[in-house]
Amino acid sequence: MMNTRVLTAVLLLAASPALAVPSTSVSVSGQVGTPQSFDAAALAALPQTTSIQTYTSGGTPVTDNFTGPTLSAVLTAAGGIATNPAIRNDLLRHYVIATGTDGYKAVVSAGEIAANFGRRQDLVATSDSLGRLPAADGVARLVAAGDRAGGRYISNLTSLEVGGGPAIAGTGGGTTTSFVVQGAVGTVMSFDLPALQALTPYTQTVTYTSGSGTVMDTYTGALLWDVLGKAGITTNASVKNDILRKVVAAVGSDGYQVDFAAGELSPAFGNNPILVAYSDTLGQLNGSSGFARLVVGSDTAGGRYVSNLSSLTVFDATTVPEPGSLVLLGAGLGGLVLMRRRA
Repeated sequence: MMNTRVLTAVLLLAASPALAVPSTSVSVSGQVGTPQSFDAAALAALPQTTSIQTYTSGGTPVTDNFTGPTLSAVLTAAGGIATNPAIRNDLLRHYVIATGTDGYKAVVSAGEIAANFGRRQDLVATSDSLGRLPAADGVARLVAAGDRAGGRYISNLTSLEVGGGPAIAGTGGGTTTSFVVQGAVGTVMSFDLPALQALTPYTQTVTYTSGSGTVMDTYTGALLWDVLGKAGITTNASVKNDILRKVVAAVGSDGYQVDFAAGELSPAFGNNPILVAYSDTLGQLNGSSGFARLVVGSDTAGGRYVSNLSSLTVFDATTVPEPGSLVLLGAGLGGLVLMRRRA
């Protein structure tokens, strides 16, 4: 029988975080056309981009000049994100889980880096002006361009896994008068117009493409991050930057869905001021768009402008259950949520 001292040592070892070891390749898996692995030579063979970024690390500002292929270029070299052509803008239901050799994970949404939407030039950097690549940071480091803090700057990058779930039902179509916030939150909450208007208002003028035309409109609403904050995103204090594993699925009454990485929304990281708008100068929110619409001012196309918002569901991208599992995420407009495993 194992004695108490040995047992304690084993348990402490099991509970300790893995040590980061230098990565030698980056695997791309999940919902891509051709899963494969990229070593230093394969990454160097892709088109290269150079980008100067400033972010905080341990509270200290760091400025570094990174070079490497963009995250989009790496995914394209792996056959691109596999989407279902029968689902409108299915690309926007996808996200990338980036993992370091120590098991640290963070999520980037497909919409953040897509050419017609967020257009962020995130890099899979292989060299830098401070000399950390590849010496200390391995064959590659994920560089989350524009993030305020370095939580999504993943050193010793070892894998990029593309996920695409869960799929969340709408409410059958029609105009909405409220929406629910549910899933990994402290309190399941329903928001109607007075509840939104009680939050700090923001006004933003945006231009985006819709169909074959261009729309310019001025919207007023609450920040999506503030709405989520009222319900309180649930995180695990024992997991470093657990918020960066979370995804927010925004669903319209017709079932149209867009998945956002929580890291894009958080003021500490991506700080993208997405609105849950309830009024606009063109009058769209007085008619078929419902009482609330997401407004993503950073995007060139309107695919992430979810009209007739019926639910916001928070989930952990790294723990999506097996296919066929049905989870009821609270009463109200959210309904049943079909959780499907990342393929």
